[in-house]
Amino acid sequence: MDFIKKRSTGKHELDVVIVGCGPAGLSAGLAAMHHKLKFRLIEQEDSLGGSVYHYPRQKIAMTAPMELALVGKVRFGEVQKEALLEFWQGVVSQTGLRISFHERMEAIEPQGDGFLVKTNRGSYKTRSVLLSIGRRGTPRKLGVPGEERTKVVYRLIDPAQYAGQSVLVVGGGDSALEAAIALAEQPSTEVVLSYRSDAFSRVKAKNRQRVEGLQAEGRLRVLLSSQVRSIHEKTVDIEERGQVVHLRNDAVIVCAGGELPTPLLQKMGVQFETKHGTA
Repeated sequence: MDFIKKRSTGKHELDVVIVGCGPAGLSAGLAAMHHKLKFRLIEQEDSLGGSVYHYPRQKIAMTAPMELALVGKVRFGEVQKEALLEFWQGVVSQTGLRISFHERMEAIEPQGDGFLVKTNRGSYKTRSVLLSIGRRGTPRKLGVPGEERTKVVYRLIDPAQYAGQSVLVVGGGDSALEAAIALAEQPSTEVVLSYRSDAFSRVKAKNRQRVEGLQAEGRLRVLLSSQVRSIHEKTVDIEERGQVVHLRNDAVIVCAGGELPTPLLQKMGVQFETKHGTA
């Protein structure tokens, strides 16, 4: 934020527009207040927190000590999602930080020595733009028939709401495994975890071990080298190693990561360095 302050000329409507109100955006907003900058902090969701806001209920988040402007040193280790969100909301109340929720960035255009930021609510002339949108992006979809059904969601908030149901979790990362674990621990819940690869290669050891334990107990069914082919009202069709299986199903939770707005950012002039074909 020191650099943004040095760039400010006082001639623009705003010194900076901050996009996203996860931990980075929240910290930037506090720093902007500290430097007495003219700013607007926008968040497309209905609450602060970024990725943490979408964590399952009572999920443990890992944080590192940080220095927040107007607040001071903050020390957290392992902390539950709810406690972390409550802390941030307390910071907002304490400092009076203003956040514009339900406001989505749609375009950023160079304009003179600054930028014109367009959102679903209006346009703002600003000297600088700070993107703190994280890596979650827009949920990646499966692209299969029936995915538009209301029983398909892209995050797990409260496992208890699925108690007694037949649930399919799709994905092979930690978020998918943690969702499957939380669901399998609910009473009378049938849980299937489907992943397109033949192994969970990039997950925490404790998640892999817990999945293996639930499999051994018969509380979780894992389908590796599988892909969802279609979703119906009471069933799902999954292709597993060349064979299509039909499973009873009440809900589908897709944890397949997110897609960043790369084309939009490239149009704004943001350059990406790619590794192995992925930005």
